Amino acid sequence: MATGFRIGRAGRWLLGALALLIVALALCEALGWRFLRDPVQSRLGAALQREVVCGPTFRVHLLGSVRLQCSELRLGTPEGQPVLRDEQGQPRPMLRATDVGVAVPYGSLLALRRGEGLETVVVSALTMQQFEANLAQAKDGRANWKFGPPKPPKPEGEEEPLPIPRFGELQVREGRLRLDDALHALLVDGRLSTSEGEAGGANAGLRAEAQGRWEGKPLTARLEAGGVLPLVGGGGQLVPIKLHLEAAQTLVDLEGRVADVMSLRALEGRFHVKGASLAGAGGFLSLTLPTTGPFEMSGNISRKDERWHALVQSFTVGSSRMRGEFDFDPTVKPPRLAGTLAGQRLALSDLAPAFGAAAKGAEGGEKAAAKDKRGRVLPQQEFDLPKLGLMQADVRVDLDNADLGTGALENFKPLQGRILLKDRVLTLQDMVARTAGGELRGQIALDSRPRQPLWQANLRWSGVQLERFVKPRNPTADKPAGAPDPGYISGVLGGQAQLRGAGRSTAAMLGSLDGGMDLWVRNGALSHLVIEAAGLDLAQALGVALQGDQRLPLHCAVVRMQVRDGLVRPEVAVFDTSDTTILASGEVSLAQERLDLTLAARPKDFSPLSLRSPVHIEGTFAQPELRLEKGKLALKLGAAAALALVNPLAAVLPLMDPGDKENAGCQQTLQKFKG
Repeated sequence: MATGFRIGRAGRWLLGALALLIVALALCEALGWRFLRDPVQSRLGAALQREVVCGPTFRVHLLGSVRLQCSELRLGTPEGQPVLRDEQGQPRPMLRATDVGVAVPYGSLLALRRGEGLETVVVSALTMQQFEANLAQAKDGRANWKFGPPKPPKPEGEEEPLPIPRFGELQVREGRLRLDDALHALLVDGRLSTSEGEAGGANAGLRAEAQGRWEGKPLTARLEAGGVLPLVGGGGQLVPIKLHLEAAQTLVDLEGRVADVMSLRALEGRFHVKGASLAGAGGFLSLTLPTTGPFEMSGNISRKDERWHALVQSFTVGSSRMRGEFDFDPTVKPPRLAGTLAGQRLALSDLAPAFGAAAKGAEGGEKAAAKDKRGRVLPQQEFDLPKLGLMQADVRVDLDNADLGTGALENFKPLQGRILLKDRVLTLQDMVARTAGGELRGQIALDSRPRQPLWQANLRWSGVQLERFVKPRNPTADKPAGAPDPGYISGVLGGQAQLRGAGRSTAAMLGSLDGGMDLWVRNGALSHLVIEAAGLDLAQALGVALQGDQRLPLHCAVVRMQVRDGLVRPEVAVFDTSDTTILASGEVSLAQERLDLTLAARPKDFSPLSLRSPVHIEGTFAQPELRLEKGKLALKLGAAAALALVNPLAAVLPLMDPGDKENAGCQQTLQKFKG
């Protein structure tokens, strides 16, 4: 009995102590553990590595999750981190908020304790009467919003996103955000407010406006969204959203529905974008796009599982009219763009700014063009090559019409190919461009990895009907009634080119060009007027003008050019008809932009007024000059130059498309030279 009495007494003591502890805990929970303010500030400060101040009113509840209430919450900036300052030069706190209520699960606190970033944190609820956030980032990547130990620097082209926790409930009566990001040249001053209204009424939602500068240019943003809780809670419910952005001479409008405004997760909507250049818009939207003139595009966009999909229904650049469908995956490194670019018309001149030329209608374009006429013609502006490492791409090209930008030549119909960007190598491969019954095939590549970027092209063309491809017509030529006017030259054009260069601009690449090019024409004919003009036969040219032009069959038309360090020399340049053989020699310097060519005509008939003097084409690309060579010496030099072409001509013959074997014009010409 005594033993039982002693055990019962101990049990009552234990139960009493436990009851007292429960009462004490309940009392502390009810009163909000106010005496824990200093320990909470200390522990949060250690976890966040910055000063944390709560008060003077402070209450915290620990049952189920940590629920904090305080009249003011202030987070400082760690020592050595960038900071924003007020008008008096005093440092602003990273965060200051009044009438704060926050609920955080214990799992999120443990994540912060382990040094994980804010993006891993889930905030069950956050309410504030007013808040002010002052965020700063230096050019070296140090930022006052980064928590935990320093992380290794990101590889070139990879950006570390702004860490933002996920929210289950968010209510802010009035807020202000200041951001000074020197790393991305971004300066923002914005205001926002949230309101759930009564039972989710018409006034419920998020309103935000911001002004600032990006890369020294004005920036404006407006956001309107309905139903704040789904916007920040990560739920599956979609709510309406309207977004308007103006930056880098680019305007973006988006209207649709979204599940999380902080990350734009589960987005679907319609967009409209326009701006001064695709490159500027690409920089603002974290895409690598070419430099162009003014553009505008619209269509539908969606995001699911962090991947973007865009159906571009209308896409204009200058006079180009295109469309496309694209997928963008930011989860791979570097991000990847894939899709198809199609449309009814691409004007190649609209891509001229990508090669350093001025855009049509661009501010100062006429002044720049006038300056080029006084100096260099080839674009000197350097390419923005580092951006090629920020993204990878695989885009199919299927365009109905590629406009060459001149009324003298027929366009490509269609133009097809594949644009690949990988490991800083940009390639246009599987290219097929059809025109005038023939086609152009090949590949063009730009490797931006070397100190001096490398450019190379491997092209081949065949079956091009010159009377269709070269559009200027000779209305005086004899032709059947109702037939189209023939051109100054006809025949089937073929050829090939293998070229390579190095440099950071179009002028530098062409100035260092190496390789060669071959062209030939079979079943051809030349305007008699062209032949007599090239030979400066005044009498026969006058007769042609009076009697009408006669087309002379081309026995041979072969050109072979060799290029070394930007110096183009024709090894072979022969145009042979029954009337005259025209020979070309000399050189063209792409590096110096100078011409030094000679055209010599060898007549096969007699004309009393024929000058038969070689024609010299000299001067610069901007100011070419024509000069006649006089005297009997010129005749001898012209004949000697013709004889010197015999061996090179023989070397080119095996490359030619033989065409009609019975019409061996070049073989006959070669035999005449040998004789």
